[in-house]
Amino acid sequence: MRSFEADQNFIKILEAVVRFGSVSKAAEYLFISQPSLSKKIKQQEDSLGVTLIDRRHHPIRLTEAGEFYLSNLKRLTTQYAAVYRDLQRMASSNHGQLSIGVTQSLGQKILPLLLPQYHNVYEDVKLTIYEDTSENHENRLIRENLDLYVGILPIYQPDIHYETLATEPACLVIPYRHPKFVAGQAMKKIKTIGQIEPFLREFPYISAKENVGFQRQVTITLAGQGIIPDNILQSNSLPTIAKLVERGLGASIMPQSVLSLIDTEAVNIYQLPADKLSYTLVVAYKDTVDLTSQMKAFIRLAKGIGPALLK
Repeated sequence: MRSFEADQNFIKILEAVVRFGSVSKAAEYLFISQPSLSKKIKQQEDSLGVTLIDRRHHPIRLTEAGEFYLSNLKRLTTQYAAVYRDLQRMASSNHGQLSIGVTQSLGQKILPLLLPQYHNVYEDVKLTIYEDTSENHENRLIRENLDLYVGILPIYQPDIHYETLATEPACLVIPYRHPKFVAGQAMKKIKTIGQIEPFLREFPYISAKENVGFQRQVTITLAGQGIIPDNILQSNSLPTIAKLVERGLGASIMPQSVLSLIDTEAVNIYQLPADKLSYTLVVAYKDTVDLTSQMKAFIRLAKGIGPALLK
């Protein structure tokens, strides 16, 4: 098999011959002796089985085969260089592709903040967004079918590493129909999780489904205190739950930022102890995967925005 590198090196010889119309002048230009250059040309012609230079004319010129050989070598060299140039671009953070998983309700809130800023800087990165449950996204990370997952703790898979983006308190929210509702009451803080049990006793409770990351944390925390709410409805959407509580359908536990979507005059809000139950936004990835430059760039951006993602 012929060496492409050797063929590439021969380009400058043919170009010099064409430029000067003389082997001797080409040799002088290339800083080699004329006999040595003539020998190189003859060896190449013998190797290829064609005559490259028409020596009958003065100044000398390339034969048809020589012109074909030179033009195609230059074309292949350009393509060869383009391959490595494109590979370098793909290795940089402003090119390539990135897949991101997020839940639907969370995606509606944070993706409009993150993606436009990311795309403005890394406009050549092809982004693929998957909206699904926390559990499914964790499984995708483990199977390496997903680069990053932006979600809420807890994460149960031991092989997933995460970095915290923002944390906010969780709140018990009761509607105006609740027996303990006090009109005009400002937000209050509750010191222990056990103190919320009277608010949930014999009153309808609305929760997210168990495949929602935050709900998994709520369920574990309440169970640890022996609290089993009278659950009448489940939804995948925290904003939907907030609206249902506002309309008096039931009580719920939700992140504090979600409350900006409702009329707080229609509810009472009790902030829960953050060390017991909080809403923690993270960006996660499989811990055995080497982070690409595209992944690192997204994580840097998300951590830079931080708490603004939950406002």
